[in-house]
Amino acid sequence: MKIRKDSGCKICNIIRWYLMIGVPLLVFMWAQPDLEYLRGYVLTNILAVAISTCLICLVAWKYYNEYWRK
Repeated sequence: MKIRKDSGCKICNIIRWYLMIGVPLLVFMWAQPDLEYLRGYVLTNILAVAISTCLICLVAWKYYNEYWRK
C-alpha cells in the first residue's frame, strides 16, 4: 500500500496517527496483561540503549553518505 504525501488535511493525518498508535496503546494498557518474561528488566534502560544505538547508526550513515560515497 503506497501512501501519498497529499493524503488529506493535517487534522485527518493527526486522527490517523492517533488511531494507528494511540488506540492500540490504550487497549494494551486497559487489558493490563501480565508479561512475566519482562520481569527483572529495566525497560527504560533498554529503550535508552536502543535509541542511542539508532542515533549512532544514523550519524554513521549520514557521514558515510556525505563524505565517503561519491
